[in-house]
Amino acid sequence: MEQDFDLHLHTSFSDGQDTVDELINKNRKTNVSIFSITDHDDIKSVKEVLKNDLKDLSYIKGIEVSSILDNHYKMHILGYDYDETNKELINMTEKLKKSRKKRFYELYEDLERRYGFKIPDSEIKKIAESENVPGKPHLARLMIKYKYVDSVPEAFTYLEELKTKTSNRYPADQVIKIIHDAGGIAIWAHPGKVESKYNIDFQELMPRLLELGLDGIEPFNSLHSYDDCLRFYDYAKKNNLLVSGGSDYHGLATKPNIKIGVVYKTEEKVKIFDDDIDIISIKEDL
Repeated sequence: MEQDFDLHLHTSFSDGQDTVDELINKNRKTNVSIFSITDHDDIKSVKEVLKNDLKDLSYIKGIEVSSILDNHYKMHILGYDYDETNKELINMTEKLKKSRKKRFYELYEDLERRYGFKIPDSEIKKIAESENVPGKPHLARLMIKYKYVDSVPEAFTYLEELKTKTSNRYPADQVIKIIHDAGGIAIWAHPGKVESKYNIDFQELMPRLLELGLDGIEPFNSLHSYDDCLRFYDYAKKNNLLVSGGSDYHGLATKPNIKIGVVYKTEEKVKIFDDDIDIISIKEDL
């Protein structure tokens, strides 16, 4: 079921397909009136959003930062309602984007070495130099173009196995501090993804994250079953944590099963009320 909010959206400023203008138009068509663009490691979308007529829309500034906890647990941390002119925040995004460009070349080198997939150097260089935040989805599209795979999900069965020397992640303690120093709110994105990757219960990591100042979690996400959404939501409420939610939309060609405004992966037609999403309530109180 489509909700009237979506606080986890990606544009072509990172690895999404749509421009900011295109995404805002799609939000209107799907009746998403409360939205946040959370591009990976980038905040350039803010200026573009504010150029638009946002009549009847409520916009919350966002970012999704590639992070790592205690040099082991890879995760994403969402930042909301920050000051986009904050120098520490800008510096972090620039460092992350620089490492992403270097890492993109390394990803392709490992892809070619492991599987013999050959893509012209000019194509790799074009993506690395022209894309704002080059990453695996861009490489997946090249794999489709050169007929090594038929879809992005198939491409990722190869891409998830690749190794690089360069990390595109910032320490979680620094990410949370920088978001706070920029006046923002730090939220752990789709904790279920970390549970699956490391075969743990997300609660095992919560004491450490709370020690670092984490403000809340994202129970509602298209990667989570509805039952898992409720499990994360109940934990957040019992522990006085802030709640967020969004689709993690990148575009139907990149992630065909993820649609704008759909914030869990089951077929249940459940309405989630705006009052349940603290990030919306905080924005409205400002």
